[in-house]
Amino acid sequence: MTSTAIENALVINGVDKTFGATDRPAVLQDVSLQLARGEFLAVVGPSGCGKTTLLRIIQGLETATSGTVELPSTTGAAPRLSYVFQRSSLLPWFSVRKNVAFGISLKAGRDVHGSKVARDRAVDELLELTGLSPYADYLPNQISGGMQQRVNVARALAVRPDVLLLDEPFSALDALTRERLQVDICAILENLGTTAVLVTHDIREAVFMADRVAIMSAHPGTVRQIVEIDEPRPRTVAFQHSPELAEVERSIWRRLHPTV
Repeated sequence: MTSTAIENALVINGVDKTFGATDRPAVLQDVSLQLARGEFLAVVGPSGCGKTTLLRIIQGLETATSGTVELPSTTGAAPRLSYVFQRSSLLPWFSVRKNVAFGISLKAGRDVHGSKVARDRAVDELLELTGLSPYADYLPNQISGGMQQRVNVARALAVRPDVLLLDEPFSALDALTRERLQVDICAILENLGTTAVLVTHDIREAVFMADRVAIMSAHPGTVRQIVEIDEPRPRTVAFQHSPELAEVERSIWRRLHPTV
């Protein structure tokens, strides 16, 4: 494996996806992307362009019709992926702490924390990092939607993923909660050095959170352009509401709506 390959956490090469018979229209066509370790990539595009399908192919929930998805390993161990869905997928009978710990138990065959003491310490650290420590013993129905999504992210991070996949994770939240979580999740991922792929309809969210934004075309979905976001991380509230972010947002919007 080349040093360039090892420096990448994710390499997508020429991925096509067609559901059903091969003569049906493709959902994805010739999608190629590379993510460096610790990089944050956002994917935006029209509804139906295959953004979520691409995430599901990366995760292994769908199989590409052609092309490859590689997750180069620096240790020889199989790479770890975690997926955060649009809506809360917490176990309602488990406390916040137990929901986060459940992420580790799912990977029992590939224990990344060692002893029970080490696992408990890892859960405590994640609760602290995500601002959930005061709610550790609460049930999901006793905390807000924003807090529930924090738990989803903490559970996904509990396995120390090589790549974190985020599928519209804030879309069900009100605007103020969404903005706050964008800031906090950016800081958490920066702190951990986690590589992340975000699928979103919210261009402002993509510009704020990502190092690069991949713009997809529709029918079939392919990468039309990649926009570099020239703003250091961690991102701040000041950048979130800055003229600079607004200008990049407008530029991407125009590229998504070239005939308007």
